[in-house]
Amino acid sequence: KDDLAKVEAAPAANAVLPAALLLQGENGEAKTLQQWLGNTPSVWILADYTCKTLCGPVISIVSEALERSGLRPGKDFWLIVAGLDPKDTAADAAAMKAAQIGTTGGLAGHTVFLRGSADNIRELTEAFGFRSVYDRAHDQFAHPAAAFVVTPAGRIARVLSGLALDPTDLRLALVDAGEGRVGTWKDHFGLLCYGFDPTKGIYTVAIGRMLSGAAAFTVAALGLFILILFRLDTRPRG
Repeated sequence: KDDLAKVEAAPAANAVLPAALLLQGENGEAKTLQQWLGNTPSVWILADYTCKTLCGPVISIVSEALERSGLRPGKDFWLIVAGLDPKDTAADAAAMKAAQIGTTGGLAGHTVFLRGSADNIRELTEAFGFRSVYDRAHDQFAHPAAAFVVTPAGRIARVLSGLALDPTDLRLALVDAGEGRVGTWKDHFGLLCYGFDPTKGIYTVAIGRMLSGAAAFTVAALGLFILILFRLDTRPRG
């Protein structure tokens, strides 16, 4: 019971993942973490590939939320799952991916299941502030159900609930992490009106931000209106 109290997902403020950390892909190819990140924001899940309880549903829920977010796999985000157990094999990773993501479709083509050595996994989980407890008798991990949104530079931007995940919250988090390269103008305006509640892992309406956003929009519209009137007033008259 005391050990279970230590289970949490609490990265340090502005925590950055170790860019040079080597992780293996599904085909055994090893790349640095920065290479896996690429140029888009990503959603990370830490999972035990042989887990029969929590890990599968978390991956399924997150993948469904991504599909319903309206964002484009590969262009707006990648889904990255990293294995918690260094004993898990490439076959274990492939089996979980097939069961929870599938083998065809846009999301499947832009989802990677990574593995690493015990030391590398430890370094990765520490960077995420991800604390789990290993049950040796059952070869299972007690761990938080969390989804991490990471910027292309490797900064952990958001920690979201892996079980009660709303597609809109996930979209806003990815737009935020995309630093202007993901989403529409409506999304970016929406970020002015919503604030992230880290205690609940969701975005909520922020009255102050909403008023600031509305004020900015009003000022811009008023400025445009004055400019139009000025141009009309200075047009040559026949």
